[in-house]
Amino acid sequence: MTPVEYPKMATGNLWVRPSGAVAGGLALCVLATSLALSVVGAPPAAAYPFRRTLSSGSRGPDVRALQVRVSGWFSKANQTRLSLNGRFGARTVRAVSAFQRHYGLTVDGVAGASTFSALASLQDRNGSTEHFNWGEFVQNHNSACGSQANAYAGTFGGGKVPAKRVKRNVRRLMWRLEAVRAKGGSNGIGINSGFRSVKYNDCIGGAGLSQHLYGTAADNRMATVKNRRERKLAKHSQLSGIGCYASLSHNHFDLRVNNKDLAVARFWWWPQRDSQGRDLDSEGRPCFGEKARATAAGAGTTPTALAAVRSGMPGAGSLMPSAREVRAFELAGEPDDLNGGD
Repeated sequence: MTPVEYPKMATGNLWVRPSGAVAGGLALCVLATSLALSVVGAPPAAAYPFRRTLSSGSRGPDVRALQVRVSGWFSKANQTRLSLNGRFGARTVRAVSAFQRHYGLTVDGVAGASTFSALASLQDRNGSTEHFNWGEFVQNHNSACGSQANAYAGTFGGGKVPAKRVKRNVRRLMWRLEAVRAKGGSNGIGINSGFRSVKYNDCIGGAGLSQHLYGTAADNRMATVKNRRERKLAKHSQLSGIGCYASLSHNHFDLRVNNKDLAVARFWWWPQRDSQGRDLDSEGRPCFGEKARATAAGAGTTPTALAAVRSGMPGAGSLMPSAREVRAFELAGEPDDLNGGD
């Protein structure tokens, strides 16, 4: 069976998408709920068909669907998880309330017509979310790799789980990234590595237990936001895997705690910090953008950043990248050798 290919395209993060609806459509969607004949009016074709008001104590697959969409708004940064268990408890109330507050809705922790309309406006008809598309997360093509490694380029095939499961995982990741993006001032997020097939991951030197093999990870940068700031936003958005690197300019975010297909890695993984408060990579080195010392050279410049730019790191750009730099980073794809990085 030939795998379905998803074309790479300009991201909705950095440019307006034709189907964009959040900026002008959210208020209209909320207003329209007063005319609804039931709990929720006709949603976009791919929006989940919520058919009842959900509140504390509710249970069922519709609660799980709600949790998938609002989990990034459960903003405790103490590694407390909001489980996608279909049970509307206190943590789901908190997440719904935070979502409502951000989008100017009545804050009551109850998911009703206005909340569902706001969620529907953040989802596209093809099942992706408003500011991310499937083409950003499919496997890349790398000319340095052979035909077997590139066989699944543009698809979700050849990974550790079936393509359907990968796509489900990617959708969950999109919703978390939507929360990060919203909290970061709606600045675009560029993805340069999403899903990878097993052969492709081997070719580029990815970790053997990489979350990318399941569609639960994205290597990314955020326009006009420093990496450290974006990592902080991710900690408040239920991203249980957060990685950074001394020799690579991106952040790695993943959903490892939610990934039941890789049980050995279902733990929180965030950067450790040294005595100077710098985020460290897995080898104990200051991550890209972290000051080498308290008297690091010039404002906005660090030895790590300078070395990265001088060595021609794909998409390295500046410490606070412009939208153009983030787009270049996205188009560059992964380095030819990740040296065992996730």
